[in-house]
Amino acid sequence: MLRIYDVSLEIVRTLRPYVAELQHKSPHHADQLDRALTTTVLAIAEGSRSRGKNRPAHYSRGCASMDESISITDLCVAKGSMPPVDEAVRDKMKHVVAVLVKVSR
Repeated sequence: MLRIYDVSLEIVRTLRPYVAELQHKSPHHADQLDRALTTTVLAIAEGSRSRGKNRPAHYSRGCASMDESISITDLCVAKGSMPPVDEAVRDKMKHVVAVLVKVSR
């Protein structure tokens, strides 16, 4: 299993209060963020157990979902639906994307 699996779970735990707050202000975005974070974690797990061409496909999907999570948080901050995410968390999110880009090639 890639080490970023644990990092992605840490991101989910950290963003849980943001998702809960979004549930009141923008339920659609809360659901979308929750699904994107979930897909990231599951795709990393699936990729770790896959072989051949399936492995990079799973990692690529996880990468796209973490990119989506970053975009949702950016959008919701810009719209005033949630407070800014701590830079350390954003850095972890970007790190997950960077690793998944590398292993999906």
